[in-house]
Amino acid sequence: MLRLAFGFPPALTAGVSLVTAFANSVSGSVAYIRDRRADVKLALVVAASGIPASVLGAYVVRFVNARWFDVLYAAMLVIFFIDVLRRTRSDAPPPARLVLHGPERVIVDRQGHVFSYRWNVPVALACGAAMGFVSSFFGIGGGIVFVIFFISLLGMPPHIVTATSMVAMLLTTPVGAATHWYEGNIDWPFALPLAAGGIVGGQLGPRIARRISSKRLTLLIGYSVLLAAAALVARHLFPQ
Repeated sequence: MLRLAFGFPPALTAGVSLVTAFANSVSGSVAYIRDRRADVKLALVVAASGIPASVLGAYVVRFVNARWFDVLYAAMLVIFFIDVLRRTRSDAPPPARLVLHGPERVIVDRQGHVFSYRWNVPVALACGAAMGFVSSFFGIGGGIVFVIFFISLLGMPPHIVTATSMVAMLLTTPVGAATHWYEGNIDWPFALPLAAGGIVGGQLGPRIARRISSKRLTLLIGYSVLLAAAALVARHLFPQ
């Protein structure tokens, strides 16, 4: 929306958006930790590589022009849309494509649901590096990378992945946002109202996730991001 409605340059878009992502992660993390669905150990490992990568992403984005930023952003959204369509064919998590030899993790949430899965440190560090860079480069917090990586490749339970990604973002986004602030990429009159909305949304999201089937909502989000991707590309194909 910052690109389409306000015409913000790429670096400013990423900086302002990341402030919102941080506010959302603060609010969402509290709710998910309270529900005991977040794998805090995994979030810490992801953050170990995600924090330095987030600094790099905030630095690199200033060298990318608006056309390439929009094209890269649109491509990422299309990948997310394809992944959403594939995963919504079934309510069950996809089978793991990567065979891991790490210890089995078992989490029992506050409602008594039991989740079991596996992950190991090298895989988590690789995800963290990608998540941190994408987070600061696009200003999205990196949750898309986390979700695609741990659900599609590792077959982890979606509820655990969603909660853990929020905690990982809580650890990585402040560093990226601070780097953007140092680079002069944050317009606070825009960022603060968006952050306030992010705090509210961070509380609503976990409540919705507990009460309804996520399939229809996920499809709605998927088609929304596909529309956004088309709009980002169209503004360069059909300039006013």
